[in-house]
Amino acid sequence: MKRFLPLLLVFFVGCAARDPAMEAAMDLRSRCLGSGAVTFEAEICADYITNVERFTLACAFDSSDTMTFTVTEPEDIAGIRGTVTGTEGTVRFDDTVLGFPLMADGRLSPVSGPWVLMKAIRSGAILAAGQEGELVHVTIDDSYADNALTVDIWLEDGEVEEAEIAWEGRRCLTMTVDDFAVGA
Repeated sequence: MKRFLPLLLVFFVGCAARDPAMEAAMDLRSRCLGSGAVTFEAEICADYITNVERFTLACAFDSSDTMTFTVTEPEDIAGIRGTVTGTEGTVRFDDTVLGFPLMADGRLSPVSGPWVLMKAIRSGAILAAGQEGELVHVTIDDSYADNALTVDIWLEDGEVEEAEIAWEGRRCLTMTVDDFAVGA
């Protein structure tokens, strides 16, 4: 037993080593769960293979995972507002409806992308976290289902800077995130 003691000690010390990237991911999750309120602006690029749709949303989340949004760009659709609610991300528009086709076999609309991002941060399975230059790259499975969406997030100083949503290995949606604020 004495000869295994140093080996066990090395094993347990190695297990206790801190991973700064995973700590950043868990800290983001804790802050987003603890505060309830999160706001940010998301510049969204939806890739339909045959065409690409681009627009920007101002997003606000509450503690019940409801997202309210307002389209801020492009100018011809600016001002359209709505909400995303429920466990499946039901989209409702206040007045005027945006007619984007669904993506990922009906699991994703371009407008619900920020909601999927926050759902993944708050409750998804963190698959990996690592350092990429100055940014922390976190990969999250949005659910435990067989047809889960994969959400990749890049953090700078603990705040979301960029995100991608993929389904079955194909990137469907990218987001550039500005003014990410927890507890706003």
